Amino acid sequence: MSVLTLTSIVLALVGILMCLLGVRRLFRRQPFSAIKLELGGLLVLLLAALSFVLASNLYMYQRLVYEAPVAEIEFNQLAPQQYSATLLRGDTQQQYVIQGDEWQLDAQMLLWHGFATVVGLDAQYRLHRLSGRYTKIADEQEKVRSVYALSDTADVDLWSLANQNRNLIEWLLDASYGSAVYLPMTDKARYQISIGRSGLVARPVNLVAKQAVSRWIGL
Repeated sequence: MSVLTLTSIVLALVGILMCLLGVRRLFRRQPFSAIKLELGGLLVLLLAALSFVLASNLYMYQRLVYEAPVAEIEFNQLAPQQYSATLLRGDTQQQYVIQGDEWQLDAQMLLWHGFATVVGLDAQYRLHRLSGRYTKIADEQEKVRSVYALSDTADVDLWSLANQNRNLIEWLLDASYGSAVYLPMTDKARYQISIGRSGLVARPVNLVAKQAVSRWIGL
């Protein structure tokens, strides 16, 4: 159980207790004291609800304290500028058809500081989408494009809330930004994607991918 979840439970219990004490004071004909307890209890329950929303939304993000592998991707060519991509994330394997000469993986990043790190909010990330790119700008403007979402849309999206309410939480949020990597696609190429505080990093795994990257950068 995370610190935020535990905090939500404690706040909820305190809020309920205050509301019950308020009802008790009301029966004892102590209206002013009862109103104070009820209002205080409702405020604590509101804080508990907000804390729970924050804790539950963080499950969409993995904790990030150092560079670690998050996915591998392998390609099989179907036609010119069309590839079947197999994305491996842990025990999950997903297939996509990608148009273009290059693949691109995007992630959303949240970096915390101050009190947020004390309660367990390390850097967070969420893989956002996978898409295809064309090397030539003319192809990018005219040819078929492909893009796929990699994360579910949350009822309350922490990344969006952090950006929309930066003025309110700037004392907790160090930075929120998008990170992306892109490399060439070729038949049988395999890449590993890692992530650290600076963002995504992609590396070729097999010889085919290494040769493709060498040609791509002109070596």
